[in-house]
Amino acid sequence: MIGAFAAFVCALMLVCTFALALAGCGSSTHAQKDADGAASSAPSAVPSPDMSANARVGANMLFNGPDHWDGEVPNGCAAGKDVRIVIVRGTLEPAEGSSLETLAQSIDERIGGRASIDVLDYPASWKSGSEARGVNMLIATLNAQARACPSTKTALLGYSQGAMVVGDALSAPEARFNDDNGQSLSAQALANIAVVELFGDPRFDASADYGAGSYDRSVDGILGARDGDDLRALQGRIVSYCNADDFACQLGGHDEAHGLYRSNGTFDEAITFAVPRIEAAPK
Repeated sequence: MIGAFAAFVCALMLVCTFALALAGCGSSTHAQKDADGAASSAPSAVPSPDMSANARVGANMLFNGPDHWDGEVPNGCAAGKDVRIVIVRGTLEPAEGSSLETLAQSIDERIGGRASIDVLDYPASWKSGSEARGVNMLIATLNAQARACPSTKTALLGYSQGAMVVGDALSAPEARFNDDNGQSLSAQALANIAVVELFGDPRFDASADYGAGSYDRSVDGILGARDGDDLRALQGRIVSYCNADDFACQLGGHDEAHGLYRSNGTFDEAITFAVPRIEAAPK
């Protein structure tokens, strides 16, 4: 994962031309690859004049762009489980063995094995539209599961591009970075959410009261901060972790810090945050 981000930072020389260029841009000889090894398509997000400086810097991240997928999503209820942990993985992470899998397993152990653990089957690639596809799929999945299993509580874990997917899915359609189907979570799906944990969100808001970590409180994410009210409905149930110098959630940072959440004690904090909220969720 760290290697993939290093290749990206060095490949997009276009980013270096902005006033607030990413630190560490160098040779452009590394062609960015998507999950199946093919060269990614050209950036499709066009910076608009009213974007913040941060958003202009990150607007050409290749996973941005529109998507209007409306396929089928799983909607069954796991037998004997009253909690569902949904993992939304980062760019190029595998469906099995992603960085958040150990966190999900640890949370489940602490709540007595009550949870099913699902990985959102979105592209998680550099291809244009990957992030918006994730938003469409996550909303459809949570709404379908709320209809089928209205008493099942949900924990959402998102890393990197996956953190952006989760945050955008929980926001109003007009507050999202990319064009998607414009759907929103149902009242039941929103009520079922016991906890949301984000790690290295490219739309990190350094001024938000749900932030945690060693980040610089004056520096937002590479795609610009979310509005302070975007995730207000999750007050008390959401935390967004950001490491100091993590280039995704701290504009101008580096890729090494982006991969440290599993090893620097953040997951221990995340377990401590998640478990009591799941246990206190109405049944």
